[in-house]
Amino acid sequence: MTLKIMSKTLEVNNTELNTCEHCARTFVRESTLFKHLCEQKLRWQDKDKPGNRIAYDAWLTFYNKVQPSKKKKDYKAFISNAYYTAFVKFGNYCVDIRAVNVAEYVRYLINNNVSIDNWNSDRVYTRYLVDYLKTEDAYDAVKRSVKTMLDISIQEQIQLKDVFKYYNKNKLCHLISTGHISPWMLYLSQSGNEFLSELNTDQRNVIWEYIDTERWNIKLKRDTQLVEDIKNVIKLALT
Repeated sequence: MTLKIMSKTLEVNNTELNTCEHCARTFVRESTLFKHLCEQKLRWQDKDKPGNRIAYDAWLTFYNKVQPSKKKKDYKAFISNAYYTAFVKFGNYCVDIRAVNVAEYVRYLINNNVSIDNWNSDRVYTRYLVDYLKTEDAYDAVKRSVKTMLDISIQEQIQLKDVFKYYNKNKLCHLISTGHISPWMLYLSQSGNEFLSELNTDQRNVIWEYIDTERWNIKLKRDTQLVEDIKNVIKLALT
């Protein structure tokens, strides 16, 4: 009699141990729990993917704005949230397009009351990027540009200073229109100016919105000391 009671107790305890921490479903065997894949568990397993990390940070920023709280929401709260899928879709979008300054983009979306369903819209991102490139820190812009050009120089086995000269012009125009090469680099380097002078009409049309010459001429005349400092940084980087 005692043995039967002990057996039942052990069985109950075993069942309690084999409980999914995400959905609370219980299993008799530990091996079954190990194979079990509920939606919440799958979401937890994806937590370290680049898109998911962006999604979580964006979700935190969003909720801190609309529902301020001293207590930080953890990732388990995120995977249980009704907007989890929408935020992950946004995170993956940012990874795919290599979005420039994601944190700033999220603030832009929130401050402009953009619906979460439109956070992965090319039209919305382009509007943000055009505005952002006009006001971003010059050193950040040059750093990003140099990194982009350095990646090209390694991939194509050409010198960094020759990227504008030898790399495919259409691909360079794409990098400019996606913010990965900044007007600071184009206007304040000799090779950048030479590149601009060699573009055809179609290529100019692709990048015009992002490098608005008239606006940038005014901008570059406002702070001559900054311009000289950036020129020196670029010269040193491309040497």
